[in-house]
Amino acid sequence: MLGRSPDQKIHHPESPVTSSFASPIESPRLGTAAAIVIGVVATIAVLGLFVAGVTFLGLAIAFPIAGQVVAQYNVALSTADLALAEQFARFWWVFGLLSFASIAAAVVVAVKAIERLSPPTLD
Repeated sequence: MLGRSPDQKIHHPESPVTSSFASPIESPRLGTAAAIVIGVVATIAVLGLFVAGVTFLGLAIAFPIAGQVVAQYNVALSTADLALAEQFARFWWVFGLLSFASIAAAVVVAVKAIERLSPPTLD
């Protein structure tokens, strides 16, 4: 102890000193097998959601015009099927919303999979 006698005390401020090393929590690096599984599952999910979205969009368009198509092109269709199509035609907006939601979910899954699989950025 340089320049101090053993009975001298060092004055410390009343507030404790803390330090914080705020580093973002990084996910561990994925193995090759895990990356392949995530990629395959995400691809299947995106394709399935996209096909569902296109199907719902087709239903939103087809049900309202089904009666006109049957009349114009002289298509053989049972009256029960035509009545069912006319009933579903009132709910075209539901099919439109389901189409939008499916395609939006496909985009979210694709973006999250890309974020998870891309290498960490060096800042």
